[in-house]
Amino acid sequence: MSQSLPSTLLVIFGVSGDLSKRYLLPAMAEICRSSDIRAHLKILGVSRRDIAGEDILTEATADLASQFATLRMDYSRLEEFRKLKDYLKQHPCQQVIFYFAVPPDAAPAIVDNLGSSGLNGQTTKLLLEKPFGTSLDSAKDLITHTARHFSEDQVYRIDHYLAKAVAQNNSVFLSSNALFRQVWSNDFIEYIEIVVAEKLGLENRAHFYEQTGALRDIVQSHLLQLAALTLMETGLDPFELDDLPARRLAALKALSVAPNYEKTVMRGQYLGYKNDVGNPDSQTETFVALQLESSDRRWQGVPIYLATGKNLDQRLTQIRINFKKTSAAQANTLIMRIQPHEGIELDLWVKKPGYLKELEKKTLSFSFSQTFDRLPDAYEQVLVDAIRSDHSLFAGSGEVVESWRIIQPVLDYWHSGKTEMLSYEPGSSIEQILKNT
Repeated sequence: MSQSLPSTLLVIFGVSGDLSKRYLLPAMAEICRSSDIRAHLKILGVSRRDIAGEDILTEATADLASQFATLRMDYSRLEEFRKLKDYLKQHPCQQVIFYFAVPPDAAPAIVDNLGSSGLNGQTTKLLLEKPFGTSLDSAKDLITHTARHFSEDQVYRIDHYLAKAVAQNNSVFLSSNALFRQVWSNDFIEYIEIVVAEKLGLENRAHFYEQTGALRDIVQSHLLQLAALTLMETGLDPFELDDLPARRLAALKALSVAPNYEKTVMRGQYLGYKNDVGNPDSQTETFVALQLESSDRRWQGVPIYLATGKNLDQRLTQIRINFKKTSAAQANTLIMRIQPHEGIELDLWVKKPGYLKELEKKTLSFSFSQTFDRLPDAYEQVLVDAIRSDHSLFAGSGEVVESWRIIQPVLDYWHSGKTEMLSYEPGSSIEQILKNT
């Protein structure tokens, strides 16, 4: 790896925040322990207040101390970026990666200030966290705003679900296994279900969630990216992933929410949510289920069902492929489990032992954790790929726009007040919620 790696300075805006402490720095510590990236990497933590390394680094990240420095600056003020520019001159590297571990509304000012201070050369990159806008128009504005200072090749928009082990494996799995490659179409598949279920409630995100809701938070990004991975054209070479963003984009362009929204779209809110956010009139959804359809000839007639919710009975992210039943055979189901217990399952029908002619469903199962020593965390994969200039697991601007294009009519439909908000008990299953509609 070291032969192709440039020396890198990772600048983390908002280094004292929860995202940096809980995820970014532990990911960097693990990367440095398990690879030779350490020799090529320095980290600069930027904060609005005076902090030292010992204030940020924990026991788990203490071995980053020799390559970790901090800088105090108000990144909303252009003149403050002189400090950052001076630091970069004193510590030259072949590339600089700016990670935005800040609230979404702080990002545009930082982009402007980086550009206006000349810190947007071709050797710099931006690592941006979602959400990428709050509507189709705002997403387009944000993309245009960023493009004033940075080219698309310099921008890495993070969707952590793309970087999870099973999601990464999706393209390789379909390209490498003729058994599934040959049947990956409407000729053999009856319908597809993609679920992101969360057992937790709001935790410390009440304000953010009240302004966002499940459709914007999960469907627009994670669920639609998983749908694109499932529906895209399979590659000829399983490890030739440079065209992966283009294949995902093509899949998204063919998708739309099925018409008759009163039947194909539903939203819900768990009982007690209004108290949790302190808004007795809240109309923010914590549960969404909708049906998509594709104009791609390979998928015409195949319903694609998406569902997500908070305060459910379990934590689960999975893609479920339901094959057609023929007159001579029972239906089979393929499950790609993203989290937890990452793996792939295939339901098969066998004859039950005994004198009677009875069928019984059994499962063939492949577990990543039981097969491999360790699965890299999604943040680790994101950081390594950004260092290596690999865009394959990042959402391009076209993908962001298409995702918003798909859900914007639903947002408009809800805004019109033509749909009701379903209530559900905390701890309900998705099946229970849908059954009660």
